[in-house]
Amino acid sequence: MSEVSARQLEIEAVLDELGGLWDMHGPDVPEWVAQELTFGQMRLLFLLGKHGPSPMSRIAEWLGAGLPTASGTVERVERHGLVERRHRLDDRRVVECHLTDAGRRLIDEISGMRLEVMRRFLGVLKEDELADMARLIAIVLERAKSMSA
Repeated sequence: MSEVSARQLEIEAVLDELGGLWDMHGPDVPEWVAQELTFGQMRLLFLLGKHGPSPMSRIAEWLGAGLPTASGTVERVERHGLVERRHRLDDRRVVECHLTDAGRRLIDEISGMRLEVMRRFLGVLKEDELADMARLIAIVLERAKSMSA
C-alpha cells in the first residue's frame, strides 16, 4: 500500500470518528428541515448567508448547474419561506435571491447547534489536551491558507 493511500485511509478514519461523535451527541436537525431540504438547498442558504443577495447567475455557478436548475432549487426553498427573489432596483432585468428572516433564523439555529456540539466535544479534553488541539487546529488553518494562496 502506498504512503498516499495509507494517509488517505487515516484521514477517512478520523472523519468517521468525528461523524460518530456527531451521531452520539449532536442535536437533531428540525424534523421538517431533515425531511424537506436537500443538501444543495441548505448549501444555497449558507452561501446566501455568507455572500448576501446574489443574482441567479451567481447561484447557478455556486450550484454548478444551469439557470433553469438553479431557479428550480430557489423556487423550492422559496416555498418554505426561506428565500425570496427580487428584481434589482438599478436593473430590473436582474433577479436577486435574498434570505428571508426565516432563512436567516434557520442558518443561525443550525450554526448555533454546531457550536454547541463543538463546545461539548472540546469540553471532555483536559487542559493540556485542549492546548494540543488548539495547536493542531492552528497548524491546519495555516497550511490550508497556504494551499489556497
